[in-house]
Amino acid sequence: MYANRLWTLGFLLTVAYGTAIAADSAVAERITGEAVTAAQKSKGVVLLAVRWDRRWKCAGFENAQLRVIGFDKLPSTKANDDAAADFVLDDAPLVMTKPTFDNYAFLVEPGEYGLSRLEIKVARSVSDVGFFKVPRSKFLKDGQSLGGTFTVGAGEVVYLGHFYLDCHQQPILWRYYPEGREGFNGYLTSLKKSYPALDVEKVVFRLFQSKEFGQDYKLP
Repeated sequence: MYANRLWTLGFLLTVAYGTAIAADSAVAERITGEAVTAAQKSKGVVLLAVRWDRRWKCAGFENAQLRVIGFDKLPSTKANDDAAADFVLDDAPLVMTKPTFDNYAFLVEPGEYGLSRLEIKVARSVSDVGFFKVPRSKFLKDGQSLGGTFTVGAGEVVYLGHFYLDCHQQPILWRYYPEGREGFNGYLTSLKKSYPALDVEKVVFRLFQSKEFGQDYKLP
């Protein structure tokens, strides 16, 4: 799948390395291994996978690498770009990377969440390196996200998608997914290895919805 237009939200290109901001643990908490369960009655669980390796020969760059993804609970009351997102994925290694998706699970307050932060590192050469940084002020308008959203209810376990880069016209975030029931079942099988306590029968296929970073898809 490929993006079919340039990203209209715009990029801020910088050459300075950014510092990751800690997530608001009162809203979201990353969980691992046996801790993940669908038994939470007051909160929900969101599942997603992220690929952090460099994508080579990406839209005119020698390589590009996804570095940070952040989400805010909506409507967001955070007024500035420095405020921590409600949960953040920023595990990208600086040197050694592997061409695989890493699985994540977060225990979150039920509700709607919107993309609120994104960083992509780009390099034309070893000495010419910068970042595409998109702050909250570019993503949120009147507390609502322009980049895309997802929802999760109390007691739900929701799969949001696989996140990596697309290089069709410029390096951008893209939300992928396993196609068909067989593909999704294969993903659930691999997920069970990371989260043995997860009841995969209760996982809901409900993708992160975005006009900029993914295409609509419903599991048949």
